[in-house]
Amino acid sequence: ADACNLLGCSYQWTGSENSNVGEMVSALNTAVSAGVDGIGIALVDLHAFNSPVEKALAAKIPVVAYNADAAGNARLSYIGQDLKKAGEEMGRRIVAAVGSGDVALFIATPGSANIQPRIDGAISALKGTNIKYKVQATGALQPQELTAIDAFWTGHTSYNGLFAVDGGSTTSVFQVIQKHGLRAKGIKGGGYDLTPITQQLLAAGQGDFTIDQQPYLQGFLPVLELY
Repeated sequence: ADACNLLGCSYQWTGSENSNVGEMVSALNTAVSAGVDGIGIALVDLHAFNSPVEKALAAKIPVVAYNADAAGNARLSYIGQDLKKAGEEMGRRIVAAVGSGDVALFIATPGSANIQPRIDGAISALKGTNIKYKVQATGALQPQELTAIDAFWTGHTSYNGLFAVDGGSTTSVFQVIQKHGLRAKGIKGGGYDLTPITQQLLAAGQGDFTIDQQPYLQGFLPVLELY
């Protein structure tokens, strides 16, 4: 919105509210058919967007990727975090915080290209250490993420750490830590993004870290590039 106000452009958000790739591809195709002047898209699937993006470029519509990228896609650029590298850094943080024992790695939508590389990177950093991990899917909507993580802890109270690779799950991790008084038991926690609740709970000592991915710039810079 700020970039469009600055440049005198207009924009429309469209796509899927729950990372449904089919809905996103349909929205992309609709934008191309409508003859928009430019498209920014999160390439959350490694293959599904390839043909639609090529059709957009063939129609002289520039396409840039943000938040998630797909190797081999013809998009003109990618604006976002080095997802696997960020995951590796997270894994090292987990090792430093926990040392040894069992940890949970929560992911909203396994396989989604904007978060799967993070968990892959974290796992690669945990290999060969004294930490055992269990990957647990939580779902695309925050209420179900909170329910899933709370239920997981109830059934795995011997775990030494709870960590997440998406914003909603991270907020939920800190909320579960607070609800059950886990910091007093030495339980570690961390994840991604800067939601207001995550910031408040982290400042209150209910977790160890969160990793920022500059979401504002991920929205601002694509509009500048398309302009």
